[in-house]
Amino acid sequence: MSAQGLPAHILALFTPRPPPQHLPPQVAKQPVKLTGCAEYVEFFSTEKPPKREHWESPLERKARRHREKAAAHKEALKKMIDKYDPHKDPNASGDPFKTLFVARISYDTTEKKLKREFEVFGSIKKVRMIYDQKGKPRGYAFIEYEHERDLKNAYKQGDGKKIDGRRVMVDVERGRTVEGWLPRRLGGGRGPGRQGKPSKKKKKKMLEQKDEKRDRDRERDRERDRDRERKEREREKEKEREKDRGDRDKKRERSRSRDRDRKKSRRDD
Repeated sequence: MSAQGLPAHILALFTPRPPPQHLPPQVAKQPVKLTGCAEYVEFFSTEKPPKREHWESPLERKARRHREKAAAHKEALKKMIDKYDPHKDPNASGDPFKTLFVARISYDTTEKKLKREFEVFGSIKKVRMIYDQKGKPRGYAFIEYEHERDLKNAYKQGDGKKIDGRRVMVDVERGRTVEGWLPRRLGGGRGPGRQGKPSKKKKKKMLEQKDEKRDRDRERDRERDRDRERKEREREKEKEREKDRGDRDKKRERSRSRDRDRKKSRRDD
């Protein structure tokens, strides 16, 4: 059969392929003889290696500086605590059992205004506002009353009093009345004191956490109820299966007894 007269794209299928490319034969190389390192031991260095220099990462450097700073602060605090003696303080005068401590005072509040605000609880003998070395107020003061009962009234009723837009915190003088007492600057203090109302953001977060906890508890209760119901259903199914098994055994026993009776009646006949 001749291929002439066929289209070009069909004739292209019958064209012979080009001859393969001639490649030179592969030369087998001499394999490398592998030996141990015993013959090279004499070339090893007999000197000790140099001491490795310690490299400190940025995180380690930060942690080391923090530890050094904390240790230095603790040492300085220890020296200050050893020197601290409120009974020998020349500025601490008056009867400590009649002295009221007022903290969180606004920097705009003066001694006159503070005296006017706390005179409602009783007659005041002396008011001393504490200032730093530059003459700026530090936000707390000591008020000495004439009578101890006035101090008790101010201590009970004066906490949270609003002066110049800030709520002050009051306490009795503890430096000369409580043994081993340390102020907050020396690591002591009375704690956070009166806690204010939480902010809207914090309140919203607390409500969300409360809702999440309630939802988790409800889901846990539902899961527990579902497990209980499933177990009860399985128990009922098991009882039904045992009952069916018992009924089948009884039927089988009756049929066997019937067969035995028939066989016996046949033998008698």
